[in-house]
Amino acid sequence: MPRDATAEAGSQADDRFELDDSMSTLLWNLLLAVAAMFVAYAAMRVVAALAGLERGVGGFVFSGLVLAAFGTISIYVTSARPIRSALRRQRDAVLESERRIRAEAAEHRFASQVQDAMEMGESEADALEVASRALAEISGSPAEVLLADSSRAHLRQAAVSRSAGGAGCTVATPWGCPAVRRGQTLQFASSESLSACPRLTERGTACSAVCVPVTVQGTPMGVIHVTGEVDGEIEDTVVVRLEALALQAGSRIGMLRAMASTQLQASTDPLTGAVNRRSLEASVRELRQAGELYAVVFADLDHFKDLNDTHGHETGDRALRLFVDVVRSTVRPEDTICRYGGEEFVVLLRGITRAQAADRIEVVRRRLHEAVETGNLPRFSASFGIADSTQGPTAESIISMADLAMFDAKSTGRDRAVVAASPEPTSDSLTGPVPT
Repeated sequence: MPRDATAEAGSQADDRFELDDSMSTLLWNLLLAVAAMFVAYAAMRVVAALAGLERGVGGFVFSGLVLAAFGTISIYVTSARPIRSALRRQRDAVLESERRIRAEAAEHRFASQVQDAMEMGESEADALEVASRALAEISGSPAEVLLADSSRAHLRQAAVSRSAGGAGCTVATPWGCPAVRRGQTLQFASSESLSACPRLTERGTACSAVCVPVTVQGTPMGVIHVTGEVDGEIEDTVVVRLEALALQAGSRIGMLRAMASTQLQASTDPLTGAVNRRSLEASVRELRQAGELYAVVFADLDHFKDLNDTHGHETGDRALRLFVDVVRSTVRPEDTICRYGGEEFVVLLRGITRAQAADRIEVVRRRLHEAVETGNLPRFSASFGIADSTQGPTAESIISMADLAMFDAKSTGRDRAVVAASPEPTSDSLTGPVPT
């Protein structure tokens, strides 16, 4: 990354010191030149006296020639030559300062472009796509981003260079990477050197590498890995840009993960992991606006208060979690399970009728009995009411019809599913105990 404010201030102070030192040297040399001229003049008078030329035109001419010669020599030696050297050094310093400023401006511009691209993405996948493009722009060598999820258990190849492909590191966990453990950029001139990373020495071909840790929410969670030829010189600009990419990618991914976690907590029930009523209502609203068919199943655990009072609330919580696990393992990933309140649940089944939903709920009932038998829990069951989107004008009316059908199941013996009556009489009620 570009140098920080302290380093920049130090560089500017060094430039000022060099300029001040050059001015001091110039003044000192001028004083030496004046002194040399006085010495030359005194010497000239001595020589003129010895030659008998201290008077007359000859003495005047001789004095002038000697003074001019000594003055020229003394000024060149004490002032002109050092001034020329000082100006050359000053010019070189100005050129180096301009080069450094241009390089830092390019680094700032690259970091700003990466940040802008990251912020325009809406997901972690978008951020990793930006990382792939940036890796291709930074270097033509194989490069990749290895990243762990929130569990930090395993590293996966999350992004590769769009132009050169991945670098092929085999590290499996974040703490298996020396760069991640140390929290700093590591460079390896050759995989065959004694101090090379063990993951490099495992490869069949020799190579060099740069490894830059990626920090997500203050924790090292991944690494940018770039390989090259053995003993190949890696430009400082490349390392600086890799570090800028690691910083921007870690920051953006950390924010996206925090937002996803917050959204998940806001939309789910912490005990069972089922979504809450607000999320369910939003999903039903979207389906109705799109004109898609759906079925609603209203479920209630039978005699749940007695289960809590007899065996304790911890057992009741286990029963709730078991019920949700059974339903989740039976329905499809696109279906929605909602804890509607207490021991009441609503299951939203997309693209099916109430009759098809009834068949699936029968599977849930059977699996629930099997899970209770093997789950070291007191025996419990559930009652279900089923309706679909063809039976009412609003989402609220469909859920209400399913709720009323569930009460019918309760009143006719519990542990069964009842399909809400449609405008045309049907015999879609499912009753009877589960076969043993």
